[in-house]
Amino acid sequence: MPRSAAHLVVSEEHADRLTRLLRRDVLDAYRRMAAAARAEVPEIASDPELLQIFSGFRDPEADAARCAQQGNCDGLRRAVCSAHRTGTAVDLYVGRLPGLGVDSTVPASRQAMSRGATYRWLAANAGRFGFVPYVYEPWHWEYVRPWDPSFAP
Repeated sequence: MPRSAAHLVVSEEHADRLTRLLRRDVLDAYRRMAAAARAEVPEIASDPELLQIFSGFRDPEADAARCAQQGNCDGLRRAVCSAHRTGTAVDLYVGRLPGLGVDSTVPASRQAMSRGATYRWLAANAGRFGFVPYVYEPWHWEYVRPWDPSFAP
C-alpha cells in the first residue's frame, strides 16, 4: 500500500470483517459520502451499521498467507486484478437478508440489497463523491474520482 494509506476508525468498520486501510483520498471521499447519506436518508442515519466498510485494501501477501493457511485460494485468484489491491475499492454494508452474509451473491440477497434505501441512495449519489458501482455486487464501490459535469457529452 502506498504511503498515502489512511486508517479507518472503528465506527467505520463493519464487525463481520475488519479492514484497516484505504488510500487517503478514497477514505476522505468515503467519509464525505457517508456523512451526506446520513444527513439525507433517515433510515441510514438511524442505523450506524449501514455504510460501514467490511473490506478495503487487501494486501497481496496477507491474501497469499491466508490462502496457504486455510487452503481456500479461490478468493486469492479472483483478487489479482481487484481494485481492493490499490486501496480504491470499498465493500459497504448496505443491508442483508437474515441468515446470509454481507456479501452473499444469492440472487434474493442481491435483490434485497439493491432495493434498500442505502443502495438506492448510493446508486443515485455515489458519483458525486467519485464512487462507481460494480453492478453484480451491490456492496462493492470503486473510487474513480468525483464526477465532473464538464466531461459529460
